[in-house]
Amino acid sequence: MQRAYDHVRDCILSGRFSPSERLGEVTIATELGVSRTPVREALRNLAADGFLELRPHVGAIVRPWNFEELYSSFVIRADIEAQAAAHAARRITKEEIEELAALCDLMERESDHDESPAPQSRSTLNRQLHLRILQISGLPHAERTATQLMDLAVLTMTFNQFDEEEVHRSNSDHRILLHAFRLKDDLLAHSVMRTHILTAAAILRAGEETPQ
Repeated sequence: MQRAYDHVRDCILSGRFSPSERLGEVTIATELGVSRTPVREALRNLAADGFLELRPHVGAIVRPWNFEELYSSFVIRADIEAQAAAHAARRITKEEIEELAALCDLMERESDHDESPAPQSRSTLNRQLHLRILQISGLPHAERTATQLMDLAVLTMTFNQFDEEEVHRSNSDHRILLHAFRLKDDLLAHSVMRTHILTAAAILRAGEETPQ
């Protein structure tokens, strides 16, 4: 079941499955080489996690998200991850700081390419960094909730909306977070993480309000 869950979720996050697209159990089961039972269970769990809707006489469809739902997911996530960052600052090890620093290095290399950084690559690295901080925090409920909200952020393709200045601002935020972790400064870590995510929310709102 987990394999089917991961496959469908990844297809949604990558854009292979579009909002409001109907997903057929038989098609997915055939593609994965499994029976319909684990696929059916995976679709139920994905619906419970907010990725799909199960509609009578229709089946599973990819959930269409409206702007206010997406924006509120950033706001809620900002509070959760800020608390997690504060907890992480109190308990993080030198080895974990170096692990986060390596992820920052990778993101900055993406940013320094002659061409614009690939949004999908940067989004993946950014997700790894935030997820690792959540894990270090030792707050499993925060980790589960924020991870789900983080995946919704990927659905908005936020990094597609970042210009060069905003990418470098995001990189700078990550480095200040590392500084807070090295100092074991929970208040600074809380403040930087909350501002970091709320800034992404503001960019999302600005993109929504810009005439197309």
